[in-house]
Amino acid sequence: MQISHFVLKAVPYVLSIAGGIFVFDFSQKYLHDPSWIDLTNNISASLLAIPLVFLFYDYSNFLITRRMKKNLHNNVVNVIDGILFKILNQMKRIIKIEHITVPMQDLNLNYKKLDLDTKYIHAIKKELILMEDLLYKSDKIEVLDPQHTQILSFIVQELNQILNEFKYHNSPREIARYIETMLSMIDDWFYSTGYTTRKPRHHH
Repeated sequence: MQISHFVLKAVPYVLSIAGGIFVFDFSQKYLHDPSWIDLTNNISASLLAIPLVFLFYDYSNFLITRRMKKNLHNNVVNVIDGILFKILNQMKRIIKIEHITVPMQDLNLNYKKLDLDTKYIHAIKKELILMEDLLYKSDKIEVLDPQHTQILSFIVQELNQILNEFKYHNSPREIARYIETMLSMIDDWFYSTGYTTRKPRHHH
């Protein structure tokens, strides 16, 4: 529940509280019959107490939901980090470099030297399936920020391009181009999620 949604939902309660204050004030100023005063006091008390209870409940629920969503967001980001590092681990075997650091620099890939071993491609496909499933579920419950979802969607798209190129055409030149784009997008992911300011859980 966003804060704007909570404020909008609170409007009827606030109006009810204002009504309770008005009724109480009116009874004190203009009513003289004790029975009528008691009646209006009871009405004003109800108008004040009931919405206050609901407001407290909704606000508590809002805080709990926000905290849970933040924890879920952090967990999802960490899981995705792990998937991406496993993909990078296979990528460094394909492009034949010892280390891939984050952030990644221009690697100047030589497509003629790519090692397109099937086992590396299958390992990447396995991680891609996990990431697609996680992205789909996260998008359904809006765990990730739109920017993060968009970046992941682009990464998934490029990975699928790599796999399709390997399966149907197997052009090292095209695969190298897709790899460069994908590595740049993975950089964007780590930058946008503040990876450098989070405690790394993976080593490269």
